[in-house]
Amino acid sequence: MARQLGNFIGEFLEYDALSLAKGWHQFLRIRVNLDVRNPIKRKKLISMARNQSVYALFPYEKLPLFCFLCGRLGHGESFCPVRLTLRDQQVAFGWDLSLRAIPRRGGQAMSKWLREAADDDNWSERAVEKEVRARRFGVEISN
Repeated sequence: MARQLGNFIGEFLEYDALSLAKGWHQFLRIRVNLDVRNPIKRKKLISMARNQSVYALFPYEKLPLFCFLCGRLGHGESFCPVRLTLRDQQVAFGWDLSLRAIPRRGGQAMSKWLREAADDDNWSERAVEKEVRARRFGVEISN
């Protein structure tokens, strides 16, 4: 199944057997080579037993610059050939943020520029705690 889905998306390379062994049955992580000249795939209809069908949705990790208009990598909506061709006409986006997978390691952005204003007080406390803990273990910290 992993090889078939991988080849549907692009060129199958490998899958993460550990995620299945850990009981993560909602996801199957597959590594593929993508042809960036083609739109990325969003979903595939899979036939199940008893004449039932389900969609396999494809969230992507580590997506670089991506166009939500045409589905291709390497440019944004501002420089999309589709938008440039259609100019002032209304254009419907074919892709949305559900395409991005949730980061495996929590995904909490620690940059002060990416946080909400309410977190500013906690940020300085966490920085001090980190420095104190590091000094306790003889680790030197430099900015």
